[in-house]
Amino acid sequence: MISVRPPCEVVVKDVLPAIRAMLVKKLIERHELSQIEVARKLGITQPAVSQYLRMHRGVGRNNTVFKKIEKRVQKLADEIAHGKLKRKQVIERYCLICRSMGRGELICLLHMRSAPYLRGEGCRVCLPRDRS
Repeated sequence: MISVRPPCEVVVKDVLPAIRAMLVKKLIERHELSQIEVARKLGITQPAVSQYLRMHRGVGRNNTVFKKIEKRVQKLADEIAHGKLKRKQVIERYCLICRSMGRGELICLLHMRSAPYLRGEGCRVCLPRDRS
């Protein structure tokens, strides 16, 4: 049986954890926050923060695809660290980062890696569509 993985599964399994891992690392290293402070700011547990730091979660963050969003994640980390955003705004920034990955075809690249059988089928699900 052939597995069918939609792009949204790649986002949930790979993209969002990688973004969160990048955020955790930047908040701790750049802003010198404790794991507990980072957990409070991101609405996650301290053990989850520890797992992101040890790369037990969000392991794709070292992937070259994620290097392309590093500046956006850095800006988000800076805004979170300085308390400039409400929770709703943090969520909006996450979505902006994901959408930018979709426009840049980065999610498509990750999707093709996780579902290589799609190459031969001419899949274009991830690519932006002309909505006119």
